[in-house]
Amino acid sequence: MKSKKIFWGVFFLLASVYVIVSKLGFFPEIGMFKILLTILLIGGVAEGIRRLSFFELLFSLAGICIIYKEALGIEELTPATLLMAALFGSIGLSMLFHRKKKRSRYGSAMSQEGECKGEYIRCENNFGSAIRYVNSDNFKNAQVENNFGTISIYLDNAVIQEGSAIVNVENNFGETNLYIPKEWKIQNNLEHSFGAVSTEGANVGTSASILYINGSANFGAINLYFI
Repeated sequence: MKSKKIFWGVFFLLASVYVIVSKLGFFPEIGMFKILLTILLIGGVAEGIRRLSFFELLFSLAGICIIYKEALGIEELTPATLLMAALFGSIGLSMLFHRKKKRSRYGSAMSQEGECKGEYIRCENNFGSAIRYVNSDNFKNAQVENNFGTISIYLDNAVIQEGSAIVNVENNFGETNLYIPKEWKIQNNLEHSFGAVSTEGANVGTSASILYINGSANFGAINLYFI
């Protein structure tokens, strides 16, 4: 979060400088919107590398290629072609790296009936919809990945025994819904790139249990419901 604040701080500082120097006759051949959009996309590339988010990285690169395709000599590539390549590349890289890296620890925790048991669980959904109920007497960690679909995770039957637990969410082109006991304290560390993060209901936070929610919404939404 700190690095994101630094980026936006630098972004607006550069924007203020550009507004002044453009009035003095500098950069006459480049429009203000183009300059600012380029800075934004470069920031997206940096964030994609930092968080290993292939969707954010490749779509930001595709945006840069669209803006400067004449200078790059790729005029024959249409914006639709570049965005489609970014989409397929993001899906392929996510399948090759993210799943393989996590499956060894979490792969056996999810049943086909929609029930997740154990201290460490993994919930995954691709191109469809799914509902998962977490039933755990000692919940510690959950890995949630949703690609081009909708997944709902219910945590109201989970018990945090050791003071805190972690949920890591990666949402790409879809919607992830987390249903969380309103008594738990929440540390929301979610980020979004061309997406949204929302909360509904009142987080009372009366228990000693703390849930840390990390991750990002890329071209989609993560919704937190307190129940």
